[in-house]
Amino acid sequence: HAQKLGAKIFFDTLLNEHIATTDFQSKVDTCQGEYIENAIKRERKELEGRGGAIADLNSGPLTAASDNFNAETFIDRRPIKAVVYSSSSSNLLDVLEYFYDKFDNANIAEMMQGNIDVMAYELGRFRLGQKEGKFCPICNGWNEYSGKELSGCKNTLLEVSDAAGNVFLIESERILRAIGKEDRDRADCVGNPVEMNRLGEAPLNKYGISKKAWKVGDALCIDARDPHPSFRARLSEEQWAAYGSARCKELVAIDGGEGVDNYFSPLPCEEETNYGQLMVSLRKWQPCGKFHGKPRWNHLRKKQVGWYTGPTLVHEEIETVKEDVFILALDASLAHGLDLSFVTHLYLLEPIDDAALLEQVTSRAHRLGATGPVTIETVNVWHELDPSTKKFRKQIASNLNDEDQKRTSTAICEHCYRSFDNITLAEEHEIRCDRNPDSSAEVPLFHLSSVYRDLRPPPPMGIGACGDVESDTKCP
Repeated sequence: HAQKLGAKIFFDTLLNEHIATTDFQSKVDTCQGEYIENAIKRERKELEGRGGAIADLNSGPLTAASDNFNAETFIDRRPIKAVVYSSSSSNLLDVLEYFYDKFDNANIAEMMQGNIDVMAYELGRFRLGQKEGKFCPICNGWNEYSGKELSGCKNTLLEVSDAAGNVFLIESERILRAIGKEDRDRADCVGNPVEMNRLGEAPLNKYGISKKAWKVGDALCIDARDPHPSFRARLSEEQWAAYGSARCKELVAIDGGEGVDNYFSPLPCEEETNYGQLMVSLRKWQPCGKFHGKPRWNHLRKKQVGWYTGPTLVHEEIETVKEDVFILALDASLAHGLDLSFVTHLYLLEPIDDAALLEQVTSRAHRLGATGPVTIETVNVWHELDPSTKKFRKQIASNLNDEDQKRTSTAICEHCYRSFDNITLAEEHEIRCDRNPDSSAEVPLFHLSSVYRDLRPPPPMGIGACGDVESDTKCP
């Protein structure tokens, strides 16, 4: 019994250790993200079948908040707005990474920071389906306006070099893939191959998504077409000369290429050359505004830095751009007091055992101003073992239960019907029971118990004296 109990404890310990690993948690996050993804896509498809979303409820069909609401004629055509709620920031971030891989960045809003400006901006994007900001006049990148003045572009640009020695800046969206060890022997490969384990489980073509995996010297394959169908045409060298590119080149020469200066020059690859694919090596990366710094004295006023004299974000007007935002990642610590009466779905990544807290969370959506029903789901995930492991665990549990039953369950002798505390004692008694015909016990001839050998216990109910099932026919 001790061996069987130890086997079960050892098995459960290994299982619990596996559940606590990051690999298992990653599988949980993927399952949760996949369930929510499929649910949102299904709801959006059904909404299109009902005629599409109507954001302006005044001109739309009857809603649940109407005085003359009729359940038979009610058609819910509100835009799908889904909130993904979690009290664990790490779990929410992992599920959010899954969403960014399956949806466009413009479809997702985040409320995971304590900055009130960022929170208000993200909630406005999610509710109104629009954003405010400025397009950079240099790289045409979008800079979000959250109430603070926009002075320098914060979009990340990468400085790379090709086999011919050309050094230029690119957007991260131009990265087609990183070069792995299997492609490092190519004649046009530049730089060091990228290890697969650095990207986790992501493929090499996802290299440009996160800066965490970037290293100086990484070998990359980029799309260097200029003009490019997805990007605005870059300024010509003549235009850059008017903005101070000559001074930029002087600063680069002084710093030996290790400084912060460079400019968004035309790319060296033509569109018809191998579809614009070019092998490069990563040198550095930083925001666009740092590459194109304005002329000024440094903080010690010992030398003049910066060179760019062209237009910046300060000269651009704030624009409003519509976007389809239908997911809000909401951290539990930032959910207090929010008005989510426009939400259609609320997904909880973990159960909330406190009834008062659950009521408070759901009341963010179930409140005055709601114009329709709200679907609230707790996304529970259970681990499932493979068939062979489940069979092994069941066998261990069954054997242990049998042993426990023998030790703890009461038992009765099948011959004399005497009661015992457990099965083991009953089995030991049956071996030497006086009523057992096969017993080895010697009973005195004139002892009262000797009659047990001639007088058998009564048969079970439903069985005749001859051992047959009762019927109308009696034994003689």
